[in-house]
Amino acid sequence: MPAKLCPHERVICLNDYELIRKYRCEGCHAVMMCACDERHGTRFLPHQLHEGQEYGTKRRIPVTLGFQPSICRECRGLPPVPCPKAAIHGHTSKIKRFYWRELHFRKYDLLAELGMTSEAPLSTHDAVQFSQIEARALEDIKLLHAATPKYSLSTESEAAFLLRVPTEIVNLRAAVRGGGEVLRDDGSPCSTEMFAADWLRAQGYEAIECESTPIHAMFAVFLWTLVQNYSDPRVQTIMFDKRRSFEESGSIGEQVWTALPEDFGGPGYAIRRAAEINEFFSRFMHGDTRDLLFTFDISVDGSYGLRQYLWAHREIDLERARQIVAAMSPDSVRSVLRYLLDDYWGRFLGWPDIFAWGCNKVLFVEVKLSGDKLSDEQRNWIEGNVETLHLPFKLLKIHKLGDKAG
Repeated sequence: MPAKLCPHERVICLNDYELIRKYRCEGCHAVMMCACDERHGTRFLPHQLHEGQEYGTKRRIPVTLGFQPSICRECRGLPPVPCPKAAIHGHTSKIKRFYWRELHFRKYDLLAELGMTSEAPLSTHDAVQFSQIEARALEDIKLLHAATPKYSLSTESEAAFLLRVPTEIVNLRAAVRGGGEVLRDDGSPCSTEMFAADWLRAQGYEAIECESTPIHAMFAVFLWTLVQNYSDPRVQTIMFDKRRSFEESGSIGEQVWTALPEDFGGPGYAIRRAAEINEFFSRFMHGDTRDLLFTFDISVDGSYGLRQYLWAHREIDLERARQIVAAMSPDSVRSVLRYLLDDYWGRFLGWPDIFAWGCNKVLFVEVKLSGDKLSDEQRNWIEGNVETLHLPFKLLKIHKLGDKAG
Protein backbone atom coordinates (compact mmCIF):
# COMPACT_ATOMS: atom_id res chain seq x y z
CA MET A 1 0.00 0.00 0.00
CA PRO A 2 1.32 3.50 -0.82
CA ALA A 3 2.62 5.27 2.29
CA LYS A 4 0.19 8.19 1.94
CA LEU A 5 -2.81 5.82 1.97
CA CYS A 6 -1.53 3.50 4.71
CA PRO A 7 -3.24 3.90 8.13
CA HIS A 8 0.08 3.07 9.89
CA GLU A 9 -1.65 0.81 12.39
CA ARG A 10 1.51 -1.13 13.31
CA VAL A 11 4.65 0.90 13.86
CA ILE A 12 7.96 0.13 15.58
CA CYS A 13 10.09 2.77 17.25
CA LEU A 14 13.59 2.70 15.78
CA ASN A 15 15.27 4.06 18.90
CA ASP A 16 13.51 4.91 22.16
CA TYR A 17 16.56 6.89 23.30
CA GLU A 18 16.25 9.63 20.69
CA LEU A 19 14.51 12.84 21.69
CA ILE A 20 12.61 13.01 18.42
CA ARG A 21 11.66 9.39 17.91
CA LYS A 22 11.27 7.80 14.52
CA TYR A 23 8.84 5.00 13.71
CA ARG A 24 8.81 2.46 10.90
CA CYS A 25 5.43 1.30 9.66
CA GLU A 26 5.24 -2.48 9.29
CA GLY A 27 2.63 -2.06 6.57
CA CYS A 28 4.19 0.41 4.12
CA HIS A 29 7.73 0.54 5.58
CA ALA A 30 7.72 4.34 5.67
CA VAL A 31 9.67 6.08 8.44
CA MET A 32 7.98 8.93 10.22
CA MET A 33 7.71 10.99 13.43
CA CYS A 34 4.72 11.63 15.63
CA ALA A 35 3.02 15.01 15.29
CA CYS A 36 3.20 15.52 19.07
CA ASP A 37 6.98 16.04 18.72
CA GLU A 38 6.71 18.60 15.93
CA ARG A 39 6.71 21.72 18.15
CA HIS A 40 9.90 20.83 19.99
CA GLY A 41 11.54 19.25 16.97
CA THR A 42 11.14 22.14 14.52
CA ARG A 43 12.15 24.81 17.06
CA PHE A 44 14.97 23.16 18.99
CA LEU A 45 16.03 19.97 17.21
CA PRO A 46 15.75 20.52 13.45
CA HIS A 47 18.95 18.49 12.92
CA GLN A 48 17.11 15.40 14.21
CA LEU A 49 14.22 15.56 11.75
CA HIS A 50 15.79 14.03 8.65
CA GLU A 51 17.04 10.67 9.89
CA GLY A 52 16.97 8.36 12.88
CA GLN A 53 19.61 6.07 14.31
CA GLU A 54 18.41 2.51 14.74
CA TYR A 55 19.01 1.18 18.23
CA GLY A 56 21.47 -1.68 18.37
CA THR A 57 22.82 -1.38 14.84
CA LYS A 58 23.27 2.44 14.97
CA ARG A 59 22.35 2.51 11.27
CA ARG A 60 21.09 5.88 10.07
CA ILE A 61 17.59 5.57 8.61
CA PRO A 62 16.14 8.42 6.51
CA VAL A 63 12.75 9.84 7.50
CA THR A 64 10.41 9.46 4.52
CA LEU A 65 7.05 10.82 5.72
CA GLY A 66 7.84 13.60 8.18
CA PHE A 67 5.39 14.19 11.04
CA GLN A 68 2.19 12.15 11.08
CA PRO A 69 -0.74 12.20 13.55
CA SER A 70 -1.29 9.50 16.20
CA ILE A 71 1.92 7.55 15.70
CA CYS A 72 3.42 7.22 19.20
CA ARG A 73 1.90 5.02 21.89
CA GLU A 74 0.52 7.90 23.96
CA CYS A 75 -1.19 9.51 20.96
CA ARG A 76 -2.77 6.11 20.26
CA GLY A 77 -4.08 5.94 23.82
CA LEU A 78 -1.56 3.31 24.93
CA PRO A 79 0.61 3.53 28.06
CA PRO A 80 4.19 4.70 27.42
CA VAL A 81 6.97 2.16 27.75
CA PRO A 82 9.59 3.28 30.31
CA CYS A 83 13.08 3.64 28.85
CA PRO A 84 15.29 4.71 31.75
CA LYS A 85 18.81 5.86 31.05
CA ALA A 86 21.83 4.53 32.90
CA ALA A 87 22.63 6.02 36.29
CA ILE A 88 25.61 8.13 35.26
CA HIS A 89 27.09 11.05 37.21
CA GLY A 90 24.51 13.80 37.60
CA HIS A 91 21.65 11.54 36.53
CA THR A 92 21.30 8.98 39.28
CA SER A 93 17.82 9.92 40.53
CA LYS A 94 14.93 7.93 39.14
CA ILE A 95 13.14 11.09 38.00
CA LYS A 96 16.13 12.07 35.86
CA ARG A 97 16.62 8.54 34.59
CA PHE A 98 12.98 7.79 33.69
CA TYR A 99 11.80 11.29 32.72
CA TRP A 100 14.93 12.34 30.78
CA ARG A 101 12.91 13.04 27.63
CA GLU A 102 10.20 14.97 29.44
CA LEU A 103 12.88 17.00 31.22
CA HIS A 104 14.40 18.03 27.91
CA PHE A 105 11.04 19.06 26.48
CA ARG A 106 10.05 21.01 29.60
CA LYS A 107 13.39 22.83 29.45
CA TYR A 108 12.70 23.68 25.81
CA ASP A 109 9.30 25.10 26.76
CA LEU A 110 10.95 27.36 29.33
CA LEU A 111 13.56 28.45 26.81
CA ALA A 112 10.80 29.17 24.29
CA GLU A 113 9.20 31.54 26.82
CA LEU A 114 12.44 33.57 26.60
CA GLY A 115 12.17 33.61 22.81
CA MET A 116 15.04 31.20 22.30
CA THR A 117 15.41 28.51 19.68
CA SER A 118 18.56 26.92 21.11
CA GLU A 119 19.93 26.27 24.57
CA ALA A 120 23.54 26.84 23.50
CA PRO A 121 23.76 30.67 23.84
CA LEU A 122 22.22 30.66 27.30
CA SER A 123 24.23 27.71 28.58
CA THR A 124 27.43 29.36 27.30
CA HIS A 125 26.90 32.98 28.35
CA ASP A 126 24.52 32.83 31.32
CA ALA A 127 25.20 29.59 33.15
CA VAL A 128 23.30 30.76 36.25
CA GLN A 129 20.07 31.39 34.36
CA PHE A 130 20.48 28.14 32.43
CA SER A 131 20.92 26.23 35.70
CA GLN A 132 17.79 27.89 37.06
CA ILE A 133 15.85 26.75 33.99
CA GLU A 134 17.10 23.19 34.42
CA ALA A 135 16.19 23.26 38.12
CA ARG A 136 12.70 24.57 37.37
CA ALA A 137 12.17 21.92 34.69
CA LEU A 138 13.13 19.24 37.22
CA GLU A 139 10.71 20.60 39.83
CA ASP A 140 7.91 20.77 37.26
CA ILE A 141 8.46 17.14 36.25
CA LYS A 142 8.58 16.07 39.90
CA LEU A 143 5.20 17.75 40.46
CA LEU A 144 3.83 16.12 37.31
CA HIS A 145 4.97 12.70 38.51
CA ALA A 146 3.48 13.26 41.97
CA ALA A 147 0.11 14.28 40.51
CA THR A 148 -0.18 11.93 37.51
CA PRO A 149 2.74 9.50 37.33
CA LYS A 150 3.66 8.55 33.79
CA TYR A 151 6.08 5.79 34.77
CA SER A 152 6.23 3.51 37.75
CA LEU A 153 9.48 4.13 39.61
CA SER A 154 9.06 1.16 41.91
CA THR A 155 11.54 -1.68 41.57
CA GLU A 156 11.84 -5.19 42.93
CA SER A 157 12.86 -5.08 46.57
CA GLU A 158 16.47 -5.96 47.31
CA ALA A 159 15.39 -8.85 49.51
CA ALA A 160 13.28 -10.29 46.70
CA PHE A 161 16.09 -9.76 44.19
CA LEU A 162 18.64 -11.55 46.36
CA LEU A 163 16.24 -14.45 46.84
CA ARG A 164 15.61 -14.68 43.10
CA VAL A 165 19.26 -14.31 42.05
CA PRO A 166 21.48 -16.62 44.13
CA THR A 167 24.01 -14.44 45.94
CA GLU A 168 26.37 -15.30 48.77
CA ILE A 169 26.15 -12.63 51.48
CA VAL A 170 28.82 -12.07 54.14
CA ASN A 171 27.70 -10.08 57.19
CA LEU A 172 30.31 -8.16 59.18
CA ARG A 173 29.90 -5.82 62.15
CA ALA A 174 31.81 -2.63 62.87
CA ALA A 175 31.48 0.78 64.47
CA VAL A 176 30.25 3.25 61.85
CA ARG A 177 30.52 7.02 62.08
CA GLY A 178 28.46 9.67 60.34
CA GLY A 179 29.27 9.96 56.67
CA GLY A 180 29.71 6.22 56.34
CA GLU A 181 33.21 5.94 57.80
CA VAL A 182 33.97 2.57 59.38
CA LEU A 183 36.22 2.24 62.42
CA ARG A 184 38.87 -0.46 62.46
CA ASP A 185 39.63 -2.41 65.64
CA ASP A 186 42.35 0.13 66.50
CA GLY A 187 39.85 2.99 66.19
CA SER A 188 41.23 4.42 62.94
CA PRO A 189 38.59 5.43 60.37
CA CYS A 190 38.46 4.01 56.85
CA SER A 191 36.08 3.59 53.93
CA THR A 192 33.81 0.59 53.62
CA GLU A 193 35.99 -0.68 50.76
CA MET A 194 39.16 -0.41 52.83
CA PHE A 195 37.47 -2.21 55.73
CA ALA A 196 36.40 -5.00 53.39
CA ALA A 197 39.92 -5.20 51.91
CA ASP A 198 41.35 -5.56 55.43
CA TRP A 199 38.92 -8.41 56.09
CA LEU A 200 39.86 -10.12 52.83
CA ARG A 201 43.56 -9.87 53.62
CA ALA A 202 42.88 -11.49 56.98
CA GLN A 203 41.34 -14.38 55.01
CA GLY A 204 44.54 -14.80 52.98
CA TYR A 205 43.65 -12.70 49.93
CA GLU A 206 45.29 -9.75 48.21
CA ALA A 207 42.77 -7.08 47.26
CA ILE A 208 42.54 -4.05 44.99
CA GLU A 209 39.77 -1.59 44.20
CA CYS A 210 37.97 -2.65 41.05
CA GLU A 211 34.56 -1.24 40.24
CA SER A 212 34.37 -0.76 36.47
CA THR A 213 37.39 1.20 35.26
CA PRO A 214 40.09 -1.53 35.32
CA ILE A 215 37.67 -3.75 33.40
CA HIS A 216 37.30 -0.99 30.79
CA ALA A 217 41.09 -0.71 30.56
CA MET A 218 41.41 -4.47 30.09
CA PHE A 219 38.78 -4.34 27.35
CA ALA A 220 40.55 -1.52 25.51
CA VAL A 221 44.04 -3.02 25.75
CA PHE A 222 43.06 -6.44 24.45
CA LEU A 223 40.47 -5.42 21.87
CA TRP A 224 41.57 -2.12 20.35
CA THR A 225 42.98 -3.82 17.24
CA LEU A 226 39.63 -5.53 16.72
CA VAL A 227 37.33 -2.62 17.54
CA GLN A 228 39.35 0.10 15.79
CA ASN A 229 40.35 -1.82 12.68
CA TYR A 230 39.74 0.29 9.56
CA SER A 231 38.92 -2.86 7.61
CA ASP A 232 35.54 -2.52 9.31
CA PRO A 233 33.57 -0.28 6.90
CA ARG A 234 31.70 1.34 9.78
CA VAL A 235 34.81 2.55 11.59
CA GLN A 236 35.15 6.31 11.52
CA THR A 237 37.52 8.86 13.03
CA ILE A 238 36.11 10.71 16.04
CA MET A 239 37.38 13.56 18.22
CA PHE A 240 36.81 14.25 21.93
CA ASP A 241 38.46 16.08 24.83
CA LYS A 242 41.43 14.45 26.50
CA ARG A 243 40.08 13.01 29.74
CA ARG A 244 42.90 14.15 32.00
CA SER A 245 42.53 17.75 30.79
CA PHE A 246 38.84 17.67 31.64
CA GLU A 247 39.45 16.10 35.06
CA GLU A 248 42.13 18.61 35.99
CA SER A 249 40.51 21.81 34.74
CA GLY A 250 36.87 20.91 34.14
CA SER A 251 37.04 22.56 30.73
CA ILE A 252 37.92 21.76 27.15
CA GLY A 253 41.59 20.98 26.70
CA GLU A 254 43.69 18.89 24.35
CA GLN A 255 41.77 16.96 21.72
CA VAL A 256 42.09 13.23 21.09
CA TRP A 257 41.47 11.71 17.68
CA THR A 258 40.78 8.01 17.45
CA ALA A 259 38.86 5.40 15.46
CA LEU A 260 35.52 3.92 16.49
CA PRO A 261 32.74 1.97 14.76
CA GLU A 262 29.44 3.81 14.45
CA ASP A 263 27.63 0.96 16.18
CA PHE A 264 30.19 0.36 18.93
CA GLY A 265 28.76 -0.66 22.27
CA GLY A 266 25.35 -1.81 21.12
CA PRO A 267 24.12 -5.41 20.88
CA GLY A 268 24.08 -5.14 17.10
CA TYR A 269 27.86 -4.65 16.92
CA ALA A 270 28.73 -8.17 18.06
CA ILE A 271 26.10 -9.67 15.75
CA ARG A 272 27.38 -7.73 12.76
CA ARG A 273 31.02 -8.66 13.42
CA ALA A 274 30.54 -12.19 14.77
CA ALA A 275 32.88 -13.79 12.21
CA GLU A 276 35.66 -11.25 12.81
CA ILE A 277 35.30 -11.57 16.59
CA ASN A 278 35.55 -15.36 16.47
CA GLU A 279 38.63 -15.16 14.25
CA PHE A 280 40.25 -12.55 16.50
CA PHE A 281 39.82 -14.66 19.63
CA SER A 282 41.09 -17.80 17.94
CA ARG A 283 44.21 -16.03 16.59
CA PHE A 284 45.14 -13.54 19.30
CA MET A 285 43.37 -14.43 22.55
CA HIS A 286 44.33 -18.10 22.93
CA GLY A 287 46.90 -19.51 25.31
CA ASP A 288 47.61 -19.36 29.02
CA THR A 289 48.10 -16.47 31.43
CA ARG A 290 51.66 -15.81 30.25
CA ASP A 291 50.42 -15.49 26.68
CA LEU A 292 47.66 -13.08 27.71
CA LEU A 293 50.05 -10.94 29.76
CA PHE A 294 52.45 -10.75 26.81
CA THR A 295 49.57 -9.65 24.56
CA PHE A 296 48.49 -7.12 27.20
CA ASP A 297 51.96 -5.60 27.51
CA ILE A 298 52.54 -5.14 23.78
CA SER A 299 49.05 -3.70 23.29
CA VAL A 300 49.08 -0.92 25.91
CA ASP A 301 50.50 1.85 23.71
CA GLY A 302 48.14 1.18 20.82
CA SER A 303 45.12 1.20 23.12
CA TYR A 304 45.62 4.84 24.12
CA GLY A 305 42.78 6.27 22.05
CA LEU A 306 40.20 3.68 23.06
CA ARG A 307 41.22 3.88 26.73
CA GLN A 308 40.78 7.65 26.59
CA TYR A 309 37.35 7.25 25.02
CA LEU A 310 36.29 4.76 27.72
CA TRP A 311 37.67 6.91 30.60
CA ALA A 312 40.17 4.15 31.44
CA HIS A 313 43.15 6.42 30.83
CA ARG A 314 45.02 6.49 34.16
CA GLU A 315 48.14 4.46 34.90
CA ILE A 316 46.45 2.96 37.96
CA ASP A 317 43.70 1.64 35.66
CA LEU A 318 46.32 -0.21 33.62
CA GLU A 319 48.07 -1.56 36.70
CA ARG A 320 44.86 -2.94 38.15
CA ALA A 321 43.74 -4.33 34.80
CA ARG A 322 47.03 -6.19 34.44
CA GLN A 323 46.72 -7.58 37.97
CA ILE A 324 43.23 -8.89 37.18
CA VAL A 325 44.54 -10.59 34.04
CA ALA A 326 47.43 -12.14 36.02
CA ALA A 327 45.11 -13.52 38.71
CA MET A 328 42.08 -14.67 36.73
CA SER A 329 41.97 -17.80 34.65
CA PRO A 330 42.51 -17.19 30.91
CA ASP A 331 39.04 -18.53 30.16
CA SER A 332 37.51 -16.04 32.61
CA VAL A 333 39.40 -13.16 30.97
CA ARG A 334 38.11 -14.21 27.58
CA SER A 335 34.59 -14.59 28.99
CA VAL A 336 34.62 -11.05 30.40
CA LEU A 337 35.77 -9.60 27.08
CA ARG A 338 33.10 -11.49 25.14
CA TYR A 339 30.45 -10.43 27.66
CA LEU A 340 31.31 -6.77 27.13
CA LEU A 341 31.56 -7.09 23.36
CA ASP A 342 28.00 -8.41 23.23
CA ASP A 343 26.53 -5.24 24.79
CA TYR A 344 29.19 -2.85 26.09
CA TRP A 345 26.95 0.09 27.02
CA GLY A 346 24.46 -2.25 28.68
CA ARG A 347 27.13 -4.00 30.77
CA PHE A 348 29.99 -1.58 31.45
CA LEU A 349 28.62 -0.32 34.78
CA GLY A 350 27.95 -2.08 38.08
CA TRP A 351 31.14 -4.14 38.42
CA PRO A 352 31.99 -4.95 42.05
CA ASP A 353 34.02 -2.71 44.35
CA ILE A 354 36.90 -5.11 45.01
CA PHE A 355 38.84 -7.76 43.15
CA ALA A 356 40.68 -10.22 45.41
CA TRP A 357 43.00 -13.13 44.73
CA GLY A 358 44.82 -15.70 46.79
CA CYS A 359 44.26 -19.15 48.23
CA ASN A 360 44.43 -20.38 44.61
CA LYS A 361 41.23 -18.56 43.72
CA VAL A 362 39.83 -15.14 42.85
CA LEU A 363 36.84 -13.25 44.17
CA PHE A 364 34.79 -10.20 43.21
CA VAL A 365 33.25 -8.39 46.19
CA GLU A 366 30.56 -5.71 46.38
CA VAL A 367 30.61 -3.80 49.68
CA LYS A 368 27.58 -2.15 51.26
CA LEU A 369 26.71 -0.64 54.60
CA SER A 370 23.64 -2.46 55.88
CA GLY A 371 21.32 0.42 54.99
CA ASP A 372 22.69 0.96 51.48
CA LYS A 373 20.99 -0.61 48.48
CA LEU A 374 22.30 -2.13 45.29
CA SER A 375 21.95 0.16 42.29
CA ASP A 376 20.17 -0.99 39.15
CA GLU A 377 23.54 -1.36 37.42
CA GLN A 378 24.89 -3.50 40.27
CA ARG A 379 21.82 -5.71 40.12
CA ASN A 380 22.31 -5.99 36.37
CA TRP A 381 25.90 -7.12 36.86
CA ILE A 382 24.99 -9.66 39.56
CA GLU A 383 22.26 -11.13 37.37
CA GLY A 384 24.56 -11.18 34.34
CA ASN A 385 27.24 -12.88 36.40
CA VAL A 386 24.86 -15.60 37.58
CA GLU A 387 23.53 -16.20 34.07
CA THR A 388 26.65 -15.76 31.95
CA LEU A 389 29.99 -14.93 33.58
CA HIS A 390 29.95 -17.30 36.57
CA LEU A 391 32.72 -15.36 38.36
CA PRO A 392 33.16 -16.00 42.12
CA PHE A 393 31.25 -13.22 43.87
CA LYS A 394 30.21 -12.20 47.37
CA LEU A 395 28.07 -9.34 48.65
CA LEU A 396 29.69 -8.08 51.84
CA LYS A 397 27.41 -6.13 54.18
CA ILE A 398 28.80 -4.10 57.08
CA HIS A 399 26.31 -3.73 59.93
CA LYS A 400 26.62 -1.19 62.71
CA LEU A 401 27.53 -2.71 66.07
CA GLY A 402 24.30 -3.50 67.87
CA ASP A 403 22.24 -3.83 64.68
CA LYS A 404 20.77 -7.16 63.72
CA ALA A 405 22.51 -8.59 60.63
CA GLY A 406 20.23 -9.51 57.76
